[in-house]
Amino acid sequence: MPLTAKHLLITGPPGIGKTTLIQKIHVKLKERGIPVIGFYTEELRNQFKRREGFDVVTLDGKRGRLARTSERVLADDPRTCRVGQYYVFPDEFENLVLPMFKDVTLGVA
Repeated sequence: MPLTAKHLLITGPPGIGKTTLIQKIHVKLKERGIPVIGFYTEELRNQFKRREGFDVVTLDGKRGRLARTSERVLADDPRTCRVGQYYVFPDEFENLVLPMFKDVTLGVA
């Protein structure tokens, strides 16, 4: 039976296991030889448990900055834009994530 493209989007409040679920699904599908591409975001906290930002992580292990709090970024960094308390790195996100969409449309995954 041919595989058809499926999409999975998981949402929910912080700390309920969304990332853990994605990681476990990825492992199970990979064990069965089913090609999977995708990404998740990972929260970053400092030693005091204070949120410092987020990384974007692809299922093949590549990582980039998605957002950092103002304390962790130079305000004049031209690669960022500000959203609330966060400086966002759209170039890093696009460099990691957009090629995956190209792979999907070409049938690579």
